[in-house]
Amino acid sequence: MKPANQLTRILISILGAALTSLPVAQAQQDPLPTEHDFFMDLPVVLTATRLQQPVAEAPAAVTVIDRELIEASGARELVDILRLVPGMIVARHSNHEPVVTYGGLPERHARRMQVLVDGRSVYQPFDGGVFWTDLGLAIEDIERIEVIRGPNSAAYGPNSFLGVINIITRHPAEVRGHHVTSRLGTNGVRDLVARQSGGRDNLDYRLTLSTQEDNGFPDTNSDKRAQFANLRMDYRMTQEHSLTTQAGFGQSRKARGFMDNPVDPERRFTTDSAFVQMRLDRDTGIGESWSLQYYYQQFATVDEFNTGDFLFQGVIPLVDMALDFNHRTDRHDLEFEHRTLLSPGSRLIWGTGLRHDKVTSSTYFSERSPVSDDMQRVFGNLEFDLSAITTLNLGASYERSRLFGDQFSPRLALNAHPNPTHSFRFIASRATRTPSPTEELARQIYYPMDIFGNTYEVIILDADGGLKPERLEYYEIGHHYSLNGSRAAIDTKVFSNRITRFIDAINASRSFADRGGVAYQGIEMQLGYWLSDRTRLHGGLTYHFNRDDMSEQGDGRYGEAVPRRILNAAITSRVTDQLRLSSTYYHYSEVNWIDGAPTDAYDGFLDVSAEWTLNRHARLGVTVQDLLARGYDGRTPANADIY
Repeated sequence: MKPANQLTRILISILGAALTSLPVAQAQQDPLPTEHDFFMDLPVVLTATRLQQPVAEAPAAVTVIDRELIEASGARELVDILRLVPGMIVARHSNHEPVVTYGGLPERHARRMQVLVDGRSVYQPFDGGVFWTDLGLAIEDIERIEVIRGPNSAAYGPNSFLGVINIITRHPAEVRGHHVTSRLGTNGVRDLVARQSGGRDNLDYRLTLSTQEDNGFPDTNSDKRAQFANLRMDYRMTQEHSLTTQAGFGQSRKARGFMDNPVDPERRFTTDSAFVQMRLDRDTGIGESWSLQYYYQQFATVDEFNTGDFLFQGVIPLVDMALDFNHRTDRHDLEFEHRTLLSPGSRLIWGTGLRHDKVTSSTYFSERSPVSDDMQRVFGNLEFDLSAITTLNLGASYERSRLFGDQFSPRLALNAHPNPTHSFRFIASRATRTPSPTEELARQIYYPMDIFGNTYEVIILDADGGLKPERLEYYEIGHHYSLNGSRAAIDTKVFSNRITRFIDAINASRSFADRGGVAYQGIEMQLGYWLSDRTRLHGGLTYHFNRDDMSEQGDGRYGEAVPRRILNAAITSRVTDQLRLSSTYYHYSEVNWIDGAPTDAYDGFLDVSAEWTLNRHARLGVTVQDLLARGYDGRTPANADIY
């Protein structure tokens, strides 16, 4: 029997067992504690191994951006919040497109990060990147963001390559009532968020409607308009069983292109998005629990235009031609997790899943469209105490892809916590990134006609295929220091990354290939400190002291795609019961974009915000961005990539 069929049968059996285990009778139960109640007192994270673990004992470097820090940041967009993560590069590519990557190697389609929203993977099957402006997630609905600063393929499989961003939304029971947020600002900023949350008996719900508008950057064609709707329902079925259902849809209309460029003119394109997600949880309360999750999501981009008459290669007069960059992605994902307490000093989580990705685009894949991939995966992590002060984590994932074969990603981590103040971690792991369908199978060819009726073949992309997944070998030594409980914490890590089989474009052949690799080492620090009961400091510093370029070109471009330093800092103070002042600063040094021109080191990005509590029902806030007024917006010039 084929492994894919075996995994399918396993999942079907698990699903049947899960459904038949539900009792028919349902009893009235007390409301569950909210996530806020749970996380206020315990510095616990879920993302490192899929097990609940204190930050100091997690086998990874973790940043937690909680609700208070999110509000204090004054951020308008989700990507702005991620500037608070040490080592994170947050920028805009070309015309206002957000780019987020960890450590380095920025490019327009930043495809080496795993991004989760309540356990739903939102990176795109099309190009491996994330449509940040189309996630449809209002900042007001985010409870916290957990970021794994380093690879985590052992827990989440391929594409959890440089890091993992796990966005966890607020439980409806936390935000009952009506909520309206309106933002008005210069450059055409007009945002509105309206939320209604309530519940009855064992059911809680949250409905959020949001719109966002702005004119983009000055002197560029980069305005955007977006509208989204999201619904979450949490149903306490029995003492042991709960069901969470989420659904959402939206549409954005954004500007792109450049003046006097016939094949990339100024225009507007639309992206429609939709998802539905269901998660069934069972917790026996005796150290054993399981969950079963299914989700479907879709993104569809319509980008059509006419070139008008123009000169091909500067000399051949071509007639008006209709072009488009349309594409649609569909993803179905089913996953089962089981967590059990093996003994007082050991815990195990294991799981298995199926995924079907499909990309449809006659433009990008020609006669190859639609392109699809079927994946099966198993994963697990065993945590056990070697002694009273040492804990060992053994984790691994195995994934089989119809397009790219088998991938195995292990992790070995040892944590030592000799006392409540100090803890140490030693990590060795391997991660992989499977190529996107665009890198492997793209075939984008146009046939324009000149004024005499002659037809020309214009090849934009013609992938050769046969790519092997990228590979990352990672080593880390970390130290976590906490003082006076959680009042002050400093996390430091020394790390080494070695990436091989690095996939990059070959402009001459309009294809993609293994272009060598890059190795870099560095030190990273994260600080969280409550200066007083009212004042909080948060910051981070990343310094790469060695950047070894292993590209086949030998021009140092991959080494220079890792910035020497990345700095972030935030301070927030509740000056009075009614007034809160906050400021954030973000900076990274000169960096070479993989698919574009280098960006110089600027003075940084400084925001200042103030918020007044008018009464128990109303607050008023003011945020000033780029206070240094040096024009730094983290934006690279017009892209030079080939798609």
